[in-house]
Amino acid sequence: MAWLTPVVVVAFIAAALLAARYGAQRERKRRLAAQARARSLGYEMDLDDGKPPQLGMALFELGRSQRVSYRTWRHDSPDSVFQYQYVTGSGDDQKTHRRTAVLVHVPFDAPHLRIELEGFWSTVGRAVGIRDIEIESEAFNDRYRVRSDDERFAITLLDHEMIAWMLSPHSGGGEVRFEFAGRWMLCWGDRIDDEHLIPLLQWAQHARLNLPEVLTSLYPPT
Repeated sequence: MAWLTPVVVVAFIAAALLAARYGAQRERKRRLAAQARARSLGYEMDLDDGKPPQLGMALFELGRSQRVSYRTWRHDSPDSVFQYQYVTGSGDDQKTHRRTAVLVHVPFDAPHLRIELEGFWSTVGRAVGIRDIEIESEAFNDRYRVRSDDERFAITLLDHEMIAWMLSPHSGGGEVRFEFAGRWMLCWGDRIDDEHLIPLLQWAQHARLNLPEVLTSLYPPT
């Protein structure tokens, strides 16, 4: 019965190829359906995978094999939303990180700034003398950490109205991270379903309305 071994191997390979082909066809159908849904709402969606934009954002410098997919936008706006992933580690420790991100244009030239959730590493950093920028709100400092080379920008950005919004459920309840660089605000979090991409883009565009108007004069666009 030794002749059965090659037969089993061939059958296994054929089954694997069929499964891969089926998976690719299913993914293509899912992408085409998502694109059709976006177009029905007046948006465009790029089905080709690509590299993240080079804007100086820390998120896009993490790991390797960075990939953008499902980029969605309107022709009358530079804002866009997309699925994003990158890889860290190797071998048994390799991990693929999947995120959803929105880029919206802002009317000022922002120094690089990150607003992320307060966590273990922030506490460790303070213990060894590395401090975040402290805002005049204990509740805000308990939830978020702010990192920037320009403390004045951070303090101006996070005025009373902006802090109140950040602490409200309308900001994503702590599930969304924010990053600024140049003329862009990046909002990102754990990956969401493709059908929610456009509502997320609209949410970020509304969130932009909470940014202090004085930033346009203090940090005028170049």
